[in-house]
Amino acid sequence: MRRRRPAPPRRVRPAGDPDLPSLHELERFSEASLHQWLSAATRLETLHRTLYFELESLRQRDGQRLIEAVGSRTRNQYEFQDWSRIVDYRYALEPLSTAGSVKNEGGRFNIGTALSPGAFSPFSALYIAQDYNTAFLERFGAPPGKRSSALSPEDFALRRPESFTQVRLRGVLENVLDVGDLDALRPVVNILKDFPLPKAVGMTVRKLGLRQSPWLIRSPVTLQRQLLHGNWRMMPMQFDLPSNSQIFGRLVAATGIQGILYPSARDSTHQCLALFPQNWVGSGSFVEVMDPIPDGARVTRVDGTSARNT
Repeated sequence: MRRRRPAPPRRVRPAGDPDLPSLHELERFSEASLHQWLSAATRLETLHRTLYFELESLRQRDGQRLIEAVGSRTRNQYEFQDWSRIVDYRYALEPLSTAGSVKNEGGRFNIGTALSPGAFSPFSALYIAQDYNTAFLERFGAPPGKRSSALSPEDFALRRPESFTQVRLRGVLENVLDVGDLDALRPVVNILKDFPLPKAVGMTVRKLGLRQSPWLIRSPVTLQRQLLHGNWRMMPMQFDLPSNSQIFGRLVAATGIQGILYPSARDSTHQCLALFPQNWVGSGSFVEVMDPIPDGARVTRVDGTSARNT
């Protein structure tokens, strides 16, 4: 019989010696590839800026037609009750102020002050949701109380665990545009679908080696998807350009419409409102806090007489 060799002795690690993982190469790149990536990034930014400003000239050309189209399918006397708004605790005495909506890049349907101040005029909006859960979803991206491993919804929203306040609201809007209704978007699309793809855009697309040219709005479904896109912040944050939903919100606000009704991007079975109080002056529209308010509270009701002060 063949005798077994004795097993080599196990090396005993000294106390406190960490079991370090081995190193793995994740990616290999050269100086040439870095220059290639930088060149592609520059061309990609050129693509988006060319697309925006070329189409902006067409939007300006057809501005009056677009205004008439947007205003042709509004809903009248829209009433809401028991809706919700979440505000940071430090702003709890001004729960209906729109000042926060113009900070940084702005909101889904309004433009903020940090977005190319010399090129885009900021305008405000007041965002509210159908109920508390929807307001929380819109604010933090997950239902209240839900955690993924050790992370909370506030963590995913890159927010510190600060206190916040929820207020219940009621109100009436004399007119509102419901972008959840495809028929309400059709008159606008009938104008946008005739916009040609700028030649300069096609050239940049070929240089980038993209298989498909950027989509233009050709149907109500495409427009609706853009308005409700979950990653609408990509354009303002990466390219310093307004997103399609912000461009649309600017058009709606310029039309004089008092708000945009839209399905929540987090839960399409529930509704949200982007309100434009600047368009309420002289009207019977209003929004107000339903519950008793604390001493010193301000901006707890916005209507046709106070809209300029929000």
